Amino acid sequence: MRYAVPHFGAVTMITLRVVIAGLALGAFVLLLGERFEWPKYWRAYLFVAVIGLDVPFLLIAQALKTIDASTAAILNSLSPLFAAIVAAIWIRDRLTPAKLGGIALSIFGTAVLVGWRPVPMSGIELLSSGMSILATGLYGYIIVFTKVHLKGASPMSISAATLLLAAVALLPLAPSQAPNLLAIPPLAWLALLGLAFVSTTVAFIFYYRLIADVGPVKASTVTLLVPVFGMLWGVIFLGEPLTAGRLAGCAIILSGCALILGLVPARLPRTAA
Repeated sequence: MRYAVPHFGAVTMITLRVVIAGLALGAFVLLLGERFEWPKYWRAYLFVAVIGLDVPFLLIAQALKTIDASTAAILNSLSPLFAAIVAAIWIRDRLTPAKLGGIALSIFGTAVLVGWRPVPMSGIELLSSGMSILATGLYGYIIVFTKVHLKGASPMSISAATLLLAAVALLPLAPSQAPNLLAIPPLAWLALLGLAFVSTTVAFIFYYRLIADVGPVKASTVTLLVPVFGMLWGVIFLGEPLTAGRLAGCAIILSGCALILGLVPARLPRTAA
């Protein structure tokens, strides 16, 4: 996204991404013989498509015009924090001491990430970071919304249906930022196709297979890998710096998310006297 957005523009790039991924994943779901059950779920599908896909994708794409990929990837790992808060308010999922500690750590880690830099963030960088955090907050909200309103739908059908509807919702906006597609370099097209097929279609297939095999809670721990690989690819492919503040912020946020997800025991086991 960091490489492709400047060439395509945020709206055009996200539109092409969800169109390609939606068609590919929709074909895969049909091959599996699964049903979308449009009459029953179309309203919830549409809500998830717009609020859970289009808006966060656009916010992150717009933010990546200013902030680097490493920062965006670290901020993207905050979704368990927002999911825990929304679940506590909406479905009365109790906030345990471990979850509260994880929330506090995640907030502190975000402050470290934003504040511990060789050069202070500019106003536009702070705004862009805020857009990334808002996108992550929407991801956390949609996790709970899906659990409440789409609990009877197939996970793969949810994924394909919401991507297709996300594409339909964005198509009217795409002409407003349509670039000269012939002038876009081949590497930008490769980046877009990688986003559509690898980071969306294939990733969704693997993710929902993981949910079926180990359950949603354990599957959600893959979010903890996003900042690690985001920083790694940013350093290797984009020449982004690996600063002390970035490493510290990432470590603190990941520790907080691990507490929220229950990966760290609330109490240490007693040792024998």
